[in-house]
Amino acid sequence: LLLLLLQDLNEKEVALRFLMNPVAFKASCSSKDDSNLIGGLVCERTKLTGPAGIQNAVGTGELEHFLPVDLALVSIGYKGIAIDGVEDFFDETRGIVRNEQGRVDPATDKLCGLYVSGWLKRGPSGIIGTNIADAKETVQSIVQDLKNEEPRENKRGMVVDLFDLLIQRRVNVVDWSGYQKINRYETESKRSEEQPREKLVSVKEMIRISR
Repeated sequence: LLLLLLQDLNEKEVALRFLMNPVAFKASCSSKDDSNLIGGLVCERTKLTGPAGIQNAVGTGELEHFLPVDLALVSIGYKGIAIDGVEDFFDETRGIVRNEQGRVDPATDKLCGLYVSGWLKRGPSGIIGTNIADAKETVQSIVQDLKNEEPRENKRGMVVDLFDLLIQRRVNVVDWSGYQKINRYETESKRSEEQPREKLVSVKEMIRISR
């Protein structure tokens, strides 16, 4: 919980309140015209449980009833939900698919290979850099399995070629050669030498250039 306290326009103070879970907003008592204006925040004190490094915050039942606030910004992660077919490997409490380095076992045998990355792999935490390292770990697991194991058959007894499947479903696929074309276009289209590239923001344009 981060509080920005303004005594006046010239004095600002930032307060970090750890182990506090907002549970309710309170309307402002000073506003007679609009009861929807926020005036305060009710928080529950939490405590850390579990081994170091993988602890979870749990509620204690102790409430701090009124923290005066004029503005509240909600900035939290989402909790993952299970899709059809992965219920046996899903952790409802943490909202993640149970995995080892991105490899979902024993789903790899049951579903002909299943891997996960991002928040569904570790929960809503981290920054962009965290996701990059997270994805690399999962890709390493995939590459390792491709090197060490024969292609597995799916439930229908046939080896699935992902590229052929996407083409069959009329999905616009950008392969490695197409990506290189996009990368070359972006780096050659920059408006100044200070720019690393000029990003394409239209998916339709990306598809066109990748062809």
